[in-house]
Amino acid sequence: MADSKEPCRILVMASGFGSNFQALIDAAVSTGELQNSRIISLITNRKGAHATARADKAGIPWEYFNLISNGFLQKGEKDEQKVAEGRQKYDAALAERILAPGKVRPELIVLAGWMHVFSTAFLEPIDKAGIRVINLHPALPGEFDGAMAIERAFDAFKAGRLTRTGIMAHYVIDEVDRGEPILIQEIEWKGEELEALKERIHGHEHGLIVKATAKVAQEIIDERAS
Repeated sequence: MADSKEPCRILVMASGFGSNFQALIDAAVSTGELQNSRIISLITNRKGAHATARADKAGIPWEYFNLISNGFLQKGEKDEQKVAEGRQKYDAALAERILAPGKVRPELIVLAGWMHVFSTAFLEPIDKAGIRVINLHPALPGEFDGAMAIERAFDAFKAGRLTRTGIMAHYVIDEVDRGEPILIQEIEWKGEELEALKERIHGHEHGLIVKATAKVAQEIIDERAS
């Protein structure tokens, strides 16, 4: 059990380039925005994800754990039941790895561009262990859940149905992007094309993921003393 003076232990999960992971590293090391936190490790599920190079540079240990490479699902499997079973087994095994005896246990898991939807096989044991899981999603609550959120918002702009979208950090539950929001930020469409809109939204994401992580980490620290 950590005391109230120790920094919050954070595990980051990322699948790709890792720009949001880098924002968290910078906030923890350079800017002081995450001075109440320590990133203990990174998990990636994509071989060659650039996030691992960022971890190496920052001296953060990382591990690669993949649905197919680690034998939970055959490549190209189309049978829906086998896919569902494989994903459940992967989720359960990943939770076991995080909770393994002798490992430094996180208090907070931050999904920073993690391209895998968790089932209860992961979420339930992690929740029982008292670990919170948060995610960043480029849409407002109840709008454009799941993949291609920015693209779908852009289509709505072009069709005249919306003039704004947004980003949010939220708790992760077994309904995609439906967990309780932590922080929300609206973003107006300025008439730019899709790639420019994506770039502008991603710029806002870096700030929001840091603020949300700092907020939840401080709540965890405060609750230790209660």
